[in-house]
Amino acid sequence: MENLENNNLDNNTKYKMYLIEGVGWVGSVLVLIPYVVPFTKTIDFALNTLGASGLFVVCVASKQYQSVVINAAWIVGGIYKYFS
Repeated sequence: MENLENNNLDNNTKYKMYLIEGVGWVGSVLVLIPYVVPFTKTIDFALNTLGASGLFVVCVASKQYQSVVINAAWIVGGIYKYFS
């Protein structure tokens, strides 16, 4: 019975890891799309902010603090640029 509980725990950990990894890939794509396709200022802002937020989540989860700082700056910079 204990082995079955550990297996479920491992599966939950795997699913969480895959989910976080997926968020990171989606974030990467969202950040890159506005560099390839011209969008309005609002869509560009939304894609960059959502993408940087996805990358931020992955960096926090994997304890990559240098990337956390740069993605936080990217988010703040995007918000500043959009509203200025």
